[in-house]
Amino acid sequence: MMGRIHPPFGRFIVVVNMLCSAGVVCSNRAAQIGTGIRTCTGMVEARSSYKSAFHATAATRRRIHDRSSPWSLLSSASTSQQEFKTRRTGPKSPFATTRLRASMSTSMSMSTTEPEQEQQQVQVPKKFIPVPFGYREELTVRVSSLTNLGVGVCRVPYPAQHLTSEQQQQQQQQQQGEEATDWVIMVPTVIPGELIKVRVFRNHKTYSDADLLEVLEPSPHRISEPPCPLFAICGGCQYQHMDIDIQREWKTNQVKELLQRVAEFSPCPEVTPTVGTDEIYHYRSKITPHYDKPLKITVPQSEPTVPIPMENVEKIRAITVIGFKQKTKRSILDVPYCHIATEAINEKLTQVRTDKMAEAAEGRLARPNKGATLLLRDTAEQGVVTDHNLYVTAKVKDLTFRFLAGNFFQNNPFMLPIMVDHVVHAATVMPSSNRKMTHLIDCYCGSGLFCLTAAQHFETCVGIEINNKAIDEATANAQLNGIENCAFIAASAEAIFESNADVRLPSRDKEMTGGDDDNNDQEGELGMVQKVRDFPRGKTVVVLDPPRKGCSEEFLEQLYAFGPQRIVYMSCDPATQARDSRGIVNHGYEVVSVQPFDLFPQTRHIECLMVFEKINE
Repeated sequence: MMGRIHPPFGRFIVVVNMLCSAGVVCSNRAAQIGTGIRTCTGMVEARSSYKSAFHATAATRRRIHDRSSPWSLLSSASTSQQEFKTRRTGPKSPFATTRLRASMSTSMSMSTTEPEQEQQQVQVPKKFIPVPFGYREELTVRVSSLTNLGVGVCRVPYPAQHLTSEQQQQQQQQQQGEEATDWVIMVPTVIPGELIKVRVFRNHKTYSDADLLEVLEPSPHRISEPPCPLFAICGGCQYQHMDIDIQREWKTNQVKELLQRVAEFSPCPEVTPTVGTDEIYHYRSKITPHYDKPLKITVPQSEPTVPIPMENVEKIRAITVIGFKQKTKRSILDVPYCHIATEAINEKLTQVRTDKMAEAAEGRLARPNKGATLLLRDTAEQGVVTDHNLYVTAKVKDLTFRFLAGNFFQNNPFMLPIMVDHVVHAATVMPSSNRKMTHLIDCYCGSGLFCLTAAQHFETCVGIEINNKAIDEATANAQLNGIENCAFIAASAEAIFESNADVRLPSRDKEMTGGDDDNNDQEGELGMVQKVRDFPRGKTVVVLDPPRKGCSEEFLEQLYAFGPQRIVYMSCDPATQARDSRGIVNHGYEVVSVQPFDLFPQTRHIECLMVFEKINE
């Protein structure tokens, strides 16, 4: 049965057929655009085919920038989600292993013909710095290591032709004596030890950026054909070309290197191997794809004849790309299927993309002149939620957490219980003083994850969070799970140790306190209240889970002054954690353990847990 659609979208489909008949668009291109679409006097078979018409490949997006052709958008090639979904790692090709071409980044279906001018003429960007390498200059280099951003580091001698006579003399002296200072070239999608061919596209003051052209000597750990055909250009994943064992090995090494270089620990504390699970794809329970400001395109007001009179055309909004930022550019790449997101999210993503593109074409966008970030969160009870302001629930161990879908909550449900176990164990293990930890302070507590999961092991717990809604969620989650010894305070983490908020103590016997002199006189009595600043230092654990930027200096100074017996520091950025750990150690603490977690396989991201114990004089 033929379906009815709104006029702007119907006219869009008619234009495609008209351009084909007029020879403006070749027939095979029109077939791509019209996949699943039948037109008959302006009617189409299904409104959902809008998605196919608007999927743009990398080649098409280059044409979109050519404003001289108002019809360039309509000649876009479609890439169905099925093409992305069915691509999986198969038998390794010996040719793919020895010759990994950069053309893998354009493995999506597209027209093989490009304008001759685009092929032959290379324009040097106006702001390009021509030293030490020319624009698109090709080099053969060896990969020495990876940065904590997942980018390969290659070192080459600085080209002699760009050195002054004094610099050349210094370089000769260095070569004769110690190792010469090398120039660094950054290349994505490589593995240390590989010999590669690269093309420079940007020179900075201290290093250059380059594209990978060819892998001349591949690593035995290389995955010859990553599951995602967009991997080489999409910025979402950095490690799909590496097997999972080498990914985790490098994450362990990166944490150790940061502790040596940033924290300046010598000797470096032992870093235990990175912990992960078998779910290395389709594990992510939340994604946030983006789209830019919708384009304005011109379509006929009715089914026209050729040529089209200007009075018979109108402009409509069109979203052509929904996805994530590219590896080496700020522009957004169209991603119809994400291989690290759950299958439920990918199914919902098809519908969300279709609806959002239709809203733009039909003038129903709430903000038609701006881009936006979409939300897809997979939940056990409510399915995939797209409303930021809708409350959802998640199960962690035997506890239930309720929070706003748009608020922060860890996005790997397979790995999260393991991380929680490590935090709780680190917070409760008996110290060398053999005094049980009785009080816990959870800074940056969010919805109360660590505070509530550890509550059964402590007499009193208090959480702090700057987000008022998160505090409301944490308080409600304590009530939801029947936990009575937790209090939550909405304030800056910098003010927690001097907070005037009352923390009500649960009913318990005085024997639980052990009669320690550090305890407040009121502690242990039924119904009495206590201030955070009165917590017994020798029996208090502080849990830190700050944002990526780490802890502020103001907070750390108050932490040092408070002086808890133990600090349990979970971080999503080991670099800022290493920076903070140097200060913690310098103020009378020792590193007890360092444990990285592979929360996001195929990506550069590392969660790391460090435990510090106060050195008692």
